[in-house]
Amino acid sequence: MIKYFTALFLFIVGFIYISSCSDPIIAPKSNLPPNTYLSVFSMPGDTVAPGKTVKKISWWGDSPAGIVVGFKISFDSINWSYTTQNDSTFAFSIAGQDSLFRIWVAAVDDKGNIDPTPASNLYPVINSAPSMVFDPSVVLPDTIFPVATLKWIGTDPDGDATIANYWYSINDTLHFKSLPGNLNIMTLTKDSGLVAGNTCVYMKAQDNAHAFSNIVRMPQDSSKFFRVRNVTSKILLIKDMPAGEFGTAESYFGQVMDTIHYDVLDIKSNNGNLIPKIINPMFVETLKLYSIVMWVGNRNGGGNSSNDPNLNLAQNSLPYYINSGGKVLWSSGFPNISIVQGALFNFAPIDSIKTTCFVPLILGSDTTFLVPDNSYPRLLIDNSAIIAGTKGFYSFPSAKTIYRILPRGSCTNDTISIGVKNSTNNPNIIFLLFPLYIMNRDMNASKLFMRQALITDFGYGTTGDKARRNRRLF
Repeated sequence: MIKYFTALFLFIVGFIYISSCSDPIIAPKSNLPPNTYLSVFSMPGDTVAPGKTVKKISWWGDSPAGIVVGFKISFDSINWSYTTQNDSTFAFSIAGQDSLFRIWVAAVDDKGNIDPTPASNLYPVINSAPSMVFDPSVVLPDTIFPVATLKWIGTDPDGDATIANYWYSINDTLHFKSLPGNLNIMTLTKDSGLVAGNTCVYMKAQDNAHAFSNIVRMPQDSSKFFRVRNVTSKILLIKDMPAGEFGTAESYFGQVMDTIHYDVLDIKSNNGNLIPKIINPMFVETLKLYSIVMWVGNRNGGGNSSNDPNLNLAQNSLPYYINSGGKVLWSSGFPNISIVQGALFNFAPIDSIKTTCFVPLILGSDTTFLVPDNSYPRLLIDNSAIIAGTKGFYSFPSAKTIYRILPRGSCTNDTISIGVKNSTNNPNIIFLLFPLYIMNRDMNASKLFMRQALITDFGYGTTGDKARRNRRLF
């Protein structure tokens, strides 16, 4: 029996010795996939702290068998995209006030191994409401005709692209109408609800999660309004002369237009505050409310360029108005500019200004200053008036001269035009390079001029002359 136990003991010791000399069984490292980690760790089923809909998420990986070369990313664990980046900013789009989003990230190593257990987190998202303000550089004049262009700035902490709609209401906060969220400008008209009287406009923004911004008001001061004027005529007189000559101009047009009603827009007083900040569309659409625009500027003289007609405004508005079917009677002295070509009057049928033809002074006693053509009457300057710095111009071949300068001084060519219409029949532009309102020595002649220009040439009062309708832009 002793021999038996001795043999068994020796067998066990030998087995242990032999076993201790052999290698353990370990899987080859070349078959191990990489591991993936997210910047915010969570236990299964846990979520990270709530935040905005725009999130920056980071990740990294570790491969025991090689080098991590990229990552596969998914938001549903079914559809995957590949990236070599270690972070990205995501904009989560939500349909309510808050939502949960899960992201899966799986590391990929240089041997093609992919983490079979991707890292994953739940990200709760809380929506932030948008905000908006009216553009402070675009303030409406205190008095307008029924055309108002408004511009605004909308922002959203979750991304400005999440603004789905803007809403506006005129004079109250009970009747909001929607606009697309990609707009930042609109033009309201009579069809939009602009009516005569004191007016204000309310607006608010709405994001794609149905959250609203604060309500803003134009004008911002709740005690103030802008006044909307009715359109009462087919003719608009734009007063573009110095304030000191308003009385002369008003008296003149009041007499020569005694049987024709017209509306008036003063663009010179109070530093031009009645001029809209946005010329197109607001000022252009205002002109389109009328069939005829009479734009009357100063007589020149005194060397003060601030008294010149507002040519920048005319250049940026009249071509659009004329192309829409409007008709223009322009009358002004020549601006205080030494050399200028036809581009200055881009709305008129002028080829170039005759810079070598210069009449420094026209006195009221001069009865031969204007020689009429084409059935227009001879106009005479007021006895006490003076016109300084008159230049002639060359018109387009298709234009018809209606007034010219007789040879005098440096003006040696009696075909130099100073008044022209752009065509013989059915013209839509009558251009005078002198101010009508001081040609008042013979008021009967001035009345004949207005009859010829407005009724015969522009067709005012005929069956074909229809009042321009307001166009609803929004």
